[in-house]
Amino acid sequence: MDGNNIYFIVGWNHGPVGRYTGVRGPDGRLSGTTFDLSNPSSQATWRTDRTF
Repeated sequence: MDGNNIYFIVGWNHGPVGRYTGVRGPDGRLSGTTFDLSNPSSQATWRTDRTF
């Protein structure tokens, strides 16, 4: 975490490793994009329901 920016990597039990980047919005929620490190064309957006 750097200011309102966040970056992390998650290794999932079923094999893929995802790289997540995002920001903390004015509403306190985190949101951003992710992709599979082994298959960068596999991308998605994400967001939290909880505030931080």
